[in-house]
Amino acid sequence: MAGKQRRSVQKKFLYFFLNGKIHKVLRSSRAKDELIAWCYPDAKRVMYSYSQVKKNMENAYTTVQVGQLLNKHKVTIEDYILEGKIKEPQRVYPIGNQESKWSKFMFSESDILDIHQFIIDAGHSGKLPSKAELQALLKHNFILYTKTEEGKFVPVWKAE
Repeated sequence: MAGKQRRSVQKKFLYFFLNGKIHKVLRSSRAKDELIAWCYPDAKRVMYSYSQVKKNMENAYTTVQVGQLLNKHKVTIEDYILEGKIKEPQRVYPIGNQESKWSKFMFSESDILDIHQFIIDAGHSGKLPSKAELQALLKHNFILYTKTEEGKFVPVWKAE
C-alpha cells in the first residue's frame, strides 16, 4: 500500500524539438537507450539515443500552452501568425497522410521567446510575464514572490 502511494508518474513527452526540427515519439525504451521518432520536416522515421534526446531536446508547445504562458488567447497567437507578424512555427500532421488538411502548430522555446519580444515591441504587454519569468516557466523553475509595502507581489530570483 505504501509503495503505491510513493510512486511518481513520469511525465511522458510526445513532441520535442531536436536540432531545430519537430519530432514525435513513436516508441521509446529507457532500458535499451533508444528512441524511435517521426521527423516531420524530413518526413521519415529516425532512431536516437534516449539519453542524448533527453539531454539535448527542446520542449514543444501547442498554441493553447503558448497562450497560457504569455497570458494571451490562442486566437491572438494564431492571428499573429496569419498576419505575418511572427514567423510561422513548424506544423505537425497525421503521419500517414502528409498532404492532409489537418495540422497544428508546435512552438519551440525560442519561438515563444520571439513571440514575447514581438508583443513587448508592439506595446501589447498588459499582463505579460517578464522575460526572466517566462524563462523560469519554460524551464519549470520555481518563481518566488515577495509582497511589497504597497501590496504588490514582486518576483525574487534565487542566485545560481
